Amino acid sequence: MNHTPQPPKTQVPQEYLVTATPSLAYRYFGTCEHAQTLLAYSVTLQTEVLFVLPCGTWSCRFCAQNKIKQIAAKVQLACPNRLMTLTVDPSLHLSPKDAWQNTRKQVPVLIRRLRKKFGEVEYLRVTEVTKRGWPHYHLLIRSGYLPHAVVKAYWQEQTGARIVDLRQVTKTFSAYTYLVKYLSKLHDLEWTERHVSMSRGFTPKSKYQHPNDLQTAEPDFHRQHPAQVILEYCQGCKLKRLSNNAHAILHPDTDYQSAENSSAEPVDPFLDS
Repeated sequence: MNHTPQPPKTQVPQEYLVTATPSLAYRYFGTCEHAQTLLAYSVTLQTEVLFVLPCGTWSCRFCAQNKIKQIAAKVQLACPNRLMTLTVDPSLHLSPKDAWQNTRKQVPVLIRRLRKKFGEVEYLRVTEVTKRGWPHYHLLIRSGYLPHAVVKAYWQEQTGARIVDLRQVTKTFSAYTYLVKYLSKLHDLEWTERHVSMSRGFTPKSKYQHPNDLQTAEPDFHRQHPAQVILEYCQGCKLKRLSNNAHAILHPDTDYQSAENSSAEPVDPFLDS
């Protein structure tokens, strides 16, 4: 029986009584060291809420790992049926950065041409570099039949590169494993933070709607890490985890029954990948 790996589940504390111990505060949030904080008042819960704002960059190890898990999980649901690799010809460019600047916009151009000729083509693109630093593009695609000769001819016409690989995905293929493999070994690209992009129709839209909208007001942004913020402003309060990045601040003298029974839809800081 084929087994599709699923994103690992991490056990995190659901509540935390704020004390003067910094290590406990940082452990409770478990977010990136560059995270910042948004405080607001929830009309729904009638209490303050704290939102963790991770930096969300690929250069941050914590955020990169979370981006990989979230993107890979979404792609697994997209059910791609083809793998495409588009290369560049180093002899036509002054440098790897120059090659990337000259070819990155040609990927969506290629997709538009294929759609016009063959119908629906949805994709996720991953930029990778060779050992010598030259970029190339891996695409997970969901489409009907795409002739390799046509794809190769279009890409060569647009970029001058002759090498294009196109293969069909087998039943044993795991998009999740594939994405984790490639994204986990991404080189540090000095010319872009945008390692991944996808077409709007590639992943299915979520039909889930959480009934508890936090309905926040009076936002107060802090450039400090959330652990620093609660140590400074919330001594003696209890934090209740509403989602990965949302926390209710429960003061000792507050009736927080509604917050105790509430949960919020997870905040996804990595939508723009």
